[in-house]
Amino acid sequence: MRNLARWGALTCAVVLGACSQDTSSPDAPTPLLNADLVAVAADQVGEDVDIMREPVFFTAMPFGAGPVLAPATGPGGGEFTPPPACTYNTTTNRLECPPAARGNLTVTRSYAFWDGSGNPQDHYDPGTTARANVRTDVEGSRSHDGWSATVDRSRDMTATGLAGEETQRTWNGAGESHLTRSRHSDSGEERSYDLECNTTVTNVVVPVPRSDEHWPLSGSISIQCSITFVGGPRDGQTVERTVTITFNGTQTATATVGERTFEIDLKTRRRTPKP
Repeated sequence: MRNLARWGALTCAVVLGACSQDTSSPDAPTPLLNADLVAVAADQVGEDVDIMREPVFFTAMPFGAGPVLAPATGPGGGEFTPPPACTYNTTTNRLECPPAARGNLTVTRSYAFWDGSGNPQDHYDPGTTARANVRTDVEGSRSHDGWSATVDRSRDMTATGLAGEETQRTWNGAGESHLTRSRHSDSGEERSYDLECNTTVTNVVVPVPRSDEHWPLSGSISIQCSITFVGGPRDGQTVERTVTITFNGTQTATATVGERTFEIDLKTRRRTPKP
């Protein structure tokens, strides 16, 4: 049996070149897949960080420029005071806001607040609100830097440590993302995937008050994805990947996929390999 195995391996090497180069195999190497996944993660994490830094004001994110944030004081300004169009639902104990257009995206949010004893509140009170929850649904299309996709994302994130004079908040939560025809062409060839991802936000600490140069101080976001190839020799095949993003207080976060490490610019939502 060992001789047969050796003969099979030799035949594969001589006749086919090398078994590992069979790009139709489910286990075939995909050197660009990790970079493509981090490009998707960079867009998603940029949006998550926007919510944590500015939970009410919808940032405008033209790629190639930094986010346009609310003023440091007044409406928005990093506070949890939703606009007057949001109404309080006494059944769900949530402030529910109408959908808002943001470029090619439609964003819907709702909020819930609790005091230090866990009692629900119908509005945010800087002095007594101890915990706040933000639920966000995003639908539409995204594109930049040789990448485009149709996206459907949901987030459920909670901030703690709000009561009294704040210097920082801690965020935890989860979410789902569905991306259809995620197209990537930054290396001279076009690659396309469908992705189903689950996100976990763990102890992400954000400084208060918010400023244009304040970024998450610590914590992580984990994105677990099931990636299905669209087109090409691996059409219909599915692989699993997990991206872990860690924060260090700067505009640049670190993303790790397996043994590969990348940097994500949280302002531009671009990724680059780390040296």
